[in-house]
Order: sequence, then C-alpha cells, then structure tokens
Amino acid sequence: MGASSNSHTSAHKDMTPPVAANLRVAIIGGGAAGLAAARAFSKNGIRPVVLEQDLTVGGIWHYVQGGDIQRPMYRGLRTNLPKEVMAYPEYPWPKGPSDESYVTHQEVYKYLNSYAQKFDLFGMIKFGCKVTNLQVLTDETSPWRPSEDSQEHFKPISLTWRQQDDESVVESTFDAVCVCNGHFAVPSTPKLDGIESFSGQIMHSISYDDPKEFEGKVVVCVGAMASGSDLAREISEHAKHIFVSDTGFAESPITVKSNVTWVPRTQRVDGSSVFFSGTKIAASNVDTILFCTGYDYSFPFIHKDSSKFELNAVPGERRVLPVYEQLWHPVHPNLSFVGLGHSNIPFPIFECQCEAIVAHLLGTATLASQGDRMEAAQRDAVGGGPKEDGRIQDTHYLGAFQWEYCRKMLRIAGKLTPRMDRHISVNRDIYNHAGSQRKGTKPGEPDTYRSTVYERVDKEATFRVIRSEVVNEINGSK
Repeated sequence: MGASSNSHTSAHKDMTPPVAANLRVAIIGGGAAGLAAARAFSKNGIRPVVLEQDLTVGGIWHYVQGGDIQRPMYRGLRTNLPKEVMAYPEYPWPKGPSDESYVTHQEVYKYLNSYAQKFDLFGMIKFGCKVTNLQVLTDETSPWRPSEDSQEHFKPISLTWRQQDDESVVESTFDAVCVCNGHFAVPSTPKLDGIESFSGQIMHSISYDDPKEFEGKVVVCVGAMASGSDLAREISEHAKHIFVSDTGFAESPITVKSNVTWVPRTQRVDGSSVFFSGTKIAASNVDTILFCTGYDYSFPFIHKDSSKFELNAVPGERRVLPVYEQLWHPVHPNLSFVGLGHSNIPFPIFECQCEAIVAHLLGTATLASQGDRMEAAQRDAVGGGPKEDGRIQDTHYLGAFQWEYCRKMLRIAGKLTPRMDRHISVNRDIYNHAGSQRKGTKPGEPDTYRSTVYERVDKEATFRVIRSEVVNEINGSK
C-alpha cells in the first residue's frame, strides 16, 4: 500500500453515470465484507447477487457449537476492539441492555443481521451457494463501460457455484465481481523441527472451543498475539501448565502466574518435550501443542490453469499478489478483493473500500492507468507493506496506516466529508487508547482492558471513557 501512494492518479469526476441497474455484479461471501459491498451497490441502484455458502449471513461470526465448518469463533470469545469503533460508519451499534464496549461473538452476529435487515440486503443473497470457479473471459469484452468517455474495457467474469439445496451447478457471467470470502479459513501452521516425534495432540486455534478440554494437561501455545493471549488466559483456568511461546519475546522466561510461563520462540520438539530459543528451560511431558499462528489467504475458486489471470497467495507468506491499493486486480479492476488488510478495524474499512469500488464502476472515479496500477502492485508485492523494513508477511498490514487508507478510499469515491473525517479520527483515537490499555498485558493475565466502556462524541471529534478498571485511566478528551 505504502509503495503505491505516489503512483495513484485517481480523481473524482462529476458526470452522469450510466444506468446502474444494467451492471451485473456478484459478491462472493455474505459475511461482514460481503454485506458492506451489497449495501454500497444497492444504495447506488445496483442489485448485486451475493453468493454465500452458509445458510445465514455473518461469515466467521456465525458460531455453531460442534459445527461441520471450522471457523475462528469459540464459545467464550469477546472482541478485542470496542464496538464503538467496530461498527460500520453508516450504521452505529444499536443500543442494547448492556453498555459493554467489548462484546461477545453472538452480539456481533446479531449486529450484522440487523445491518442486513436495516438495508434490506437479504433479498440479494443466495444462501447455500458454494463458488467453485472464477474465470475471467479474456476473449470477450463486457458491454458495461463506466462512462461514455471511459478508456476502461472490462473483461466479463464467469462464476460457477454449487447450490446446496439440490446439488445443482450454476454458471453465470457478470460485469464485476467482489471477492469477500475473508481470510480466516485456512490455518497457517509453521514447521517445527522434530514435531513428527510428538505423539500428543497437535491443533490450531481454529479448532479450539472449550478450555475445559485441557483439564490437567500441559499445553504449549505457539503464538502470543491476540488469539494466543486470550486462549492462554482461558486454558490456564484448567490446564496443569501452559507455556506461551512468543516469537517477539527475546527475554528469559517469565512466570506470569503459577501455571503460565511466557517463553521465547519455539525451537524444536523432541518426543514430549518442547524447547525454546535462547533458554535452557523446556516444556516436559507436553500433552498438546496449540498453534495460534494465524491464517493464510485462500481463494479456492481461483484455479491457476483455468481462471485465466494471475493471482498468487502462497501459504506462509500472508501476501496476495498482484493487487492495487490493497483492493483491485491491476489488470482486471472489475475484480476486487475486499478486506485483505490485517491489524486494523475491519468493518469501517470494508465500507470505505466498497464505496471506492462502486465509484470506479459507475465512472465517477478514475483509477491510474493499467501500466501504473501494475507497477504499483508489483512494488507493493515486494515492499513489505507500509512499514519501514517490512517483511513480506506485512504486505497487507495496516495498523497506524489504516486511517489515511480509509481517507484515500473515500477520496476516490468522492465521499470524504467532514463528518467521515471526524469519524475516522475518533476511530483512530479510541483504537489507540484501547491498544495502550492492552499494552503490557502478559499472555495469560486478566483481560482488564475489556472492562473499559467508551462513548463516541463525533461532533467534537473525541470520545469519553464511561468507566474502566484499568489503573491510570485517561479520557480521550484530555
């Protein structure tokens, strides 16, 4: 993203777009990103087809205990971001019986359903439809043009999907496709030397649900980011001992509490023992190795031999290439990938991205030329994202860069109003405040930061802390 900022030449234009109702659009996925896309299209007079393999909206937020589809939800999950920033800018979180800012997955699922109802999106969604193939029809040209003077000539996109109700296979052609299938479905599991000698349980956090399953066990948790820290806290209430292995931790092991030890990177496995870098301390008689190591990007409906366009997502790299501005395919900009970014507040970014997608398709915004888009995408693919000295795995990292990214998307769409600018600023301030409260919390320690309750004051571009159990609390208005 950072590498492409200088090459972006998009500009908002005042012109009458073509008849929007003629645009044939498909959205793959009915989760938070897919719903945002459906809303953005529908309010501009376009009725998309949303293909959702589940039988309900919500994507990963649809938790089913013991369900057939694995997803990164578990019964005790609460968000690690306040609902005051999680909400779509267009749809503030409805008032409920509780004013808690850090909500359960059930509450997020309820919010997404209420969003779909509010904007009448259910009628656009085909449930039980699993997309199996996406193909760019390179020998054809779509009849759709964003405007009369547009130099863009889109290639139609063919989708094939299987319908769950009767197992029939359907193929249809669209002028534009938004891929909104998320990136929390395929676990990323690093290779550990000697792990083949381990006879205990090996699992990824996607399979985790109930901490009671670890009663009396010795557990090594590989990974200490958000999920690793939360799972370590839950499991420690039942396990005999849990070792939390953190790649970013280079100190001597720290005893967080009597049965939780914070240790450096996992180095190797030898039978039932696990060893860590830079220390003689080892975990012995280990029962379970639990990987909390994130997920790989995956597009199972894009096939190298038949989809007829270039797209790569190598397992372990956490990188999709080529993409322009974290969103568009540079050669086929009528094909977009919503929500590739990570380390950010997703729902607001989805809304901003989808506004930009619609503006481009309707001709009210113009992207850079294909050559410039491709050049920018190639720079981003090797530049390690916006961080200085970023790794390949940071290609889609947003973090502190997400605020300007949201503004950039809204500038493309011609919708960076003073109200939206204030909204982004308040999101930034609450996000930073919440992050400062989490900072310093060791894996396995109480999640005291989740006691904090926020209130947005958008008209004044600030926020208030209603209550908090965190020591040395400071209001956002100070």
